[in-house]
This record gives sequence, C-alpha cells and structure tokens, in this order.
Amino acid sequence: MVAGFSRVKKSLTNNLLNKFVIGFMQTILIDGANYNLESLEAASWQRLLKGSSSYKDALHNPAVANVNAHGVNLRTVVLRKVWADKKQLAFNTDIRSGKWNDLQQQNNVSWLFYDAENKLQIRLAGIATLHQQDAIADEAWQETSMSSRKIYMGYVGPSSPTPVPVSGLPAAFEANDPSQEESEAGRKNFGMVVTSINWMEWLWLNSKGHRRAGFTYNLDGSFVAEWLVP
Repeated sequence: MVAGFSRVKKSLTNNLLNKFVIGFMQTILIDGANYNLESLEAASWQRLLKGSSSYKDALHNPAVANVNAHGVNLRTVVLRKVWADKKQLAFNTDIRSGKWNDLQQQNNVSWLFYDAENKLQIRLAGIATLHQQDAIADEAWQETSMSSRKIYMGYVGPSSPTPVPVSGLPAAFEANDPSQEESEAGRKNFGMVVTSINWMEWLWLNSKGHRRAGFTYNLDGSFVAEWLVP
C-alpha cells in the first residue's frame, strides 16, 4: 500500500507541476509584470484609454480604414473617446467628408495603433455608428476646443476642389480662434464615429522573440482569446 500511495503521490505531484509549467508558459513578462490572456486584454484597453486622454501619447493618432468605391481608404485620426467597458472607440469628423458618406454605405472599420518606443501594435476591427444630432455628438461637441471647432466652420466640406491652396477656414479664424458663440456655427457639420469592436489583435515586438494574441468579442461582452504565432 505504501508503494501504491507513493505512485499516486508522485502522479499528483507531476500533474500539479505540469499544470504550473503550462500556466507559467501561458503568461508573458513585460516590464516586470506577468500577463495572461485575460489581463493582457484588460491592459490593452487601459492603454487605449490612456491614448485618448493625452495628445502626446503614442496611441493618440491611430490610422482608421474603411472601404469605398476606390478600395481601402486609410487616414490618420485623433482618438477622441474610449469606452473600455463597451469595447468602443471614437473619432470626430465633418459630416460633409467622404468618409462619413462612405460609412453610411459600408460601416466596417479597422483601427491601427503603434507605439514605437514600446514596440507595441494593436489592431482592432468593428462596426461603425454615426452620431450627429444626438446626445453622444452633443457631449463630444461640448468637449471640443475652440481651435478644433473652427475646423467645422468652413463654407464647403473637406475634399472640395479648389483652384488654389486654402485652409478651408473662414478668413476671420485662420489666425484666431472663434468665441464659443461663434463656434456654434460649426455644430451642424460636426459628427462622431463610434466603432463597436468585435476583434482585436495585440502584437509585441521583441529582439528575443515577438509575442502575439488575438481576441474575438461576442455580443454579450464576453470574448474568446488565444495566443498566436507572431
């Protein structure tokens, strides 16, 4: 019985050891902290949230892509809002712009973020909703500075043909910002594009070996995560 007990004890010890090793291998060490897939997903959204709050942050100006009649259309935007709990990202735009019209026809959107200093790339994809005359757009407008509001005060929309190089701004505000009252003339042209994310990919570049993870979101807010070969 002693020999049998020893074999059982050894088997249990080996199983626990294997589980520990597997568990350890399913984490990644970054800046002294270990991350598993769940904590990595949460940290990624916190990193995006930080990017939306500071114009100096590396993630403040991502690239956003959609599809139109010419193919994939890509541009740099300002990350204006992040709702980590809802898995949503947003940028502001002029509703007279081509992308606003494009997104009314085809609302699949992709985002690309890259932090060169930390060698971090985050890619996301989802469905865009357009907000112009609602509470979401109203709140975004209230948070918009006068220097940014004047962009929406142009007499014609972005990408309109012009015989000479122009700013598109009213002459009175090329060198000066409008007052708050004056800036309200641009409200009718202001909109916010909110993307509900259904997929995210995290990539960390490292000389000792890159690491990559993918996350697919369900409608109920849950997600499926997996490590990927970089």
